[in-house]
Amino acid sequence: MKFDDVLETIGPFGKYQKIRCFLLCLFSSVSAWHALNMVFIGAQPEFHCDNQNMNISSSKISNISDAGLLELLVPDDSCQQYDEKDVIIFYDNSTGVHRLLSSNMSTTDCIRGFWYSKEKYSSTIVSQFDLVCERKFWKSTSKTVFFFGRLCGAVLFGQLSDRFGRRPMFFVGAAILLVAGSVAAAAQNIYMFLPMYFLQGLAHTGIFLVAFTLSTELVGPEYRLFVGFMIQMFYSVGYMTLSGMAYLLRDWRYLELAITLPVVLFASYWWFLPESVRWLLSQNRNEDAQKYLQKAAATNGTDLPPSIMESLQDGKTVQKNRTYHFLDLVRTWAMAKLTLNICFNWLVNALVYYGLSLNTENLAGDPYLNFCIAGAVEIPAYILCIIFLNKVGRKRPLVISMCVGGIACILSGTIPINGNSDIKTLTIVLAMVGKFFITASYAIVYLVASEVFPTVVRNIGMGVASMSARIGGILVPTMLDLKSIWTPLPLVIFGSLSITAGILALLLPETTDKPLPQLLEDVPNKSKKL
Repeated sequence: MKFDDVLETIGPFGKYQKIRCFLLCLFSSVSAWHALNMVFIGAQPEFHCDNQNMNISSSKISNISDAGLLELLVPDDSCQQYDEKDVIIFYDNSTGVHRLLSSNMSTTDCIRGFWYSKEKYSSTIVSQFDLVCERKFWKSTSKTVFFFGRLCGAVLFGQLSDRFGRRPMFFVGAAILLVAGSVAAAAQNIYMFLPMYFLQGLAHTGIFLVAFTLSTELVGPEYRLFVGFMIQMFYSVGYMTLSGMAYLLRDWRYLELAITLPVVLFASYWWFLPESVRWLLSQNRNEDAQKYLQKAAATNGTDLPPSIMESLQDGKTVQKNRTYHFLDLVRTWAMAKLTLNICFNWLVNALVYYGLSLNTENLAGDPYLNFCIAGAVEIPAYILCIIFLNKVGRKRPLVISMCVGGIACILSGTIPINGNSDIKTLTIVLAMVGKFFITASYAIVYLVASEVFPTVVRNIGMGVASMSARIGGILVPTMLDLKSIWTPLPLVIFGSLSITAGILALLLPETTDKPLPQLLEDVPNKSKKL
């Protein structure tokens, strides 16, 4: 008997599963806060050389207003200022500001540091640590460090949770996230901030993967789609609520604490969060598995016949003392083709998703509202997926989403604007269409990955696939820089890769209403081992 048959007996999505899945969905919102916080804590406010405390008391410019002094002192380059002695001399010997500005005065670096506008942000790491001008590379470095942390978290947590279980790794990750976020909020310089930001990326990605895998393993085949997309929708809710938190707090330290301290609440999950029964069975821990199944049956108001556990124990189990590793993902041709296809699709989805987010022109309005709208756009895509995926399957919508999104990207980049505002609006709409479809495909490929990998290597597979997505995210800035060669080139590359990945997705198995594979042998393989 398959484990999915057991779930049908005790209830595939009863009260027991609903409560646990809701608890895991709550973490998804917190995960979004940490995944996207750099938009606000790393924002660059308007800045220029600080002209405070300039010694002008004995000169003719002593009565000039602050705005006038700024015009005198600061050129178009915000990283430079006119030499103060030249400013005083030229102004004293001239008839006004216009003649002064046309004079050939020398410029210097900002000798008094920088002034930052607080109109939109009270404080960010950019203004706190002066990450501008010759130090601006630290801002992009922090993003790279964060994505590298996400990459390491995907691989590390995938391996460890398949070896030690989903439940313990959830709490290990929560502890790391709490400590790293709290220390980062108190960082006194960028050198103290970066290691903690790396750990934040590592922890939140690892926990999210564990939560996603655990939730899909809790429910029957007909509910895996709904649960998977509910987690994604809660992620979008976190996306939107982050903008509200950032708007109210404005200071990056307070925002960092606001998204980190709620992690303490997840300590209460110790009494509610179960271990994956599928994982317990794969490790021959049948008594522990039976305890969880009996509790689930009691909560759902059903019974667990002893004969069911006996039939499970008589079925296939993991070889005793067998430890699974990354190499098991490519041990057979079938597993190798499956793993490479999933990883390529994840990489492309992340690349196109984040690429479109950074390459599309900003919506009218303030950054907080724009960010909230960007998160809201994702929810309709998820709702449509919930409605249709169980009816038409996973593979066909994945292929269509990738291909249509790719075509929209290419058209958005290549349609000539020629100053026509209507055409410009059309290109923005096409880019948003591309984002809509790539959001759908990203969620679908998440679900497909959780269903095609066997239980014994599922979290390892999810971790490696997520690592591929993190690599895609790291590549985004480089791809966007290609516009210096040809302006539409980034969007053309995004679109072409999306279409390619969509075509390759035709080779993936359909998983709708199919039992999850338990062992490597459950993946059809017509070839010998590699």
